Amino acid sequence: MTTSFSHFVRGNLVQAARANIGGALLALCCAVQIPWCWWSALRGRLWYVEDPTRSLLILITVVASVALVNWIFRLASG
Repeated sequence: MTTSFSHFVRGNLVQAARANIGGALLALCCAVQIPWCWWSALRGRLWYVEDPTRSLLILITVVASVALVNWIFRLASG
C-alpha cells in the first residue's frame, strides 16, 4: 500500500491503482477526509455523519474488503 500511496500523492492515479487498489482507495479516503475534517471543525459538528461509529465501520469494511479481494486476485494470478 505504501507504493500506492506514493503514486497517489504524486498524482499518478492509474499507477496507484495498479500497485494496490485498496491502497489507492485508502489514499482517496484520506485525501477527501482533510477538507471534510476542516469543514466539520468550522461547523462544530460532523458534516453529513449522524453516527460516527457506524460510518467508520462501513468505511473500514469497504476498504478492507477491496484490499482483500485485490490480494486474493494477485495470489490467484501468480
